[in-house]
Amino acid sequence: MNKETVPSQAEKSNPEGDESQLSPEVLDKIKHPRKIDDVIREQSVEERKTNPALVPEMIDEPN
Repeated sequence: MNKETVPSQAEKSNPEGDESQLSPEVLDKIKHPRKIDDVIREQSVEERKTNPALVPEMIDEPN
């Protein structure tokens, strides 16, 4: 089996000619994601307390 005959995972899930119908807004969010700090600051206190990636200093930080 060589690479030319075996389709990659991306080719299997997105065959040629079958372009996904994503809106320009979604494509823009994919190309330019928001800063993680902004996303975390917008989370509720409960979400921040249950997030294992945050240290206590970040949880107690005011918005």
